[in-house]
Order: sequence, then C-alpha cells, then structure tokens
Amino acid sequence: MRPVMTALLCLFVLSACGGEQSSSPIPTEGVVRLSEQFTGEFDLVDKNGASVRDEDFEGKVMLVYFGFTSCPDVCPGDINVMSAAMNELGDEADAVTPVFISVDPERDTPETIRDYFSFDERLIPLTGSVEAAKAAREGFKVFAQKRPLPESALEYTVEHQQAFFITDRAGQPQIAVMGGSNPQDLAALLRREIEK
Repeated sequence: MRPVMTALLCLFVLSACGGEQSSSPIPTEGVVRLSEQFTGEFDLVDKNGASVRDEDFEGKVMLVYFGFTSCPDVCPGDINVMSAAMNELGDEADAVTPVFISVDPERDTPETIRDYFSFDERLIPLTGSVEAAKAAREGFKVFAQKRPLPESALEYTVEHQQAFFITDRAGQPQIAVMGGSNPQDLAALLRREIEK
C-alpha cells in the first residue's frame, strides 16, 4: 500500500515557508497543507438516517476521519484520538465538529454506526450509499478499496488512507495529518484553526 500512499501524497500541496506564526508549538511532522482541489463536500446520512451535508457544519471547524467499524486496529485507535483531542480542547471543543465518514457503507448502516459511536455523543458518524460514500472520499481525495478475505467470516476488509483532515469554518479542508496523530498534537492544530 505504500506506493499508493506515496502517489496520493503527491496530490497534496505543501505550504510555503513562512506565513503566520503561532505563539504555541504546532506539530509539523506528517502535517500537509491542502490545495483548493480538496472540496470537502459530502452528502451522507447520520446514525438516525437523517441527511447530513458539509454545509450543515458551516461556522465550525471540522475534524474529519475516514474509517470503518469493522477495522480491527487502526480505526479504533484513531477514533479514540479524536475523542481525546476533544477533551484536550476543553471549552474550545464547542467550536469543533468531529466527523467520522465510513469507507464501508455496505456494512456501516446507521444502526451500526449509532451503536459503535455510543461511547462519545460528540463524534458524528456518517454513512450512506456506496455512491455517496465514494463522492465524499473524492471531496477529500481519500483512497479506499475492498480487499477480499476468503478465509474470514468478514469476507473482506477495506484498505484506506490514514489521515485526519481539519477544515476551516467554511468547510474547506486546510490540512491533513497523515499517518495518525496523538490527542495533544491534534488539539494544537485544531486550536490554531479555531483562533484564525
């Protein structure tokens, strides 16, 4: 999967040196500034089956992660990082909408994501049709594809890009944190966007 990840990273546009300086230390490792080719658009459904679009969250910074509930290790860890980052923000968490978008909409029904995310009501899990999920991935240029597991009861897994996306208050993706993060670094990046 590394060649695919390398190719995908070529789609990202790195920020130029200089620019705004923050008074608090901001992580830079794995942080990529995004171009306007990343639209951040989606039209999905939430855990109650209600329609949800990216415009619904205008006015708040979004923290977006793509994963699936049958993921055995990476996604659960990153979802916990999202939750912990919200805790790190304290009162500032009210300015952030943390969004999970399924890359496996065939299995991740509204009922499935409702049960899976019951541990933290702040996290907003989204799913939808196969076509709608694909369109959402295209808005963030996220790679995902099924890989058959012929010897497993699961039948298949979904290989996908590991990244946290942070948007501005208009819903435009600003940065991607590639390959995972920790709650403190993610909170620092979110705080910088909140304070703009």
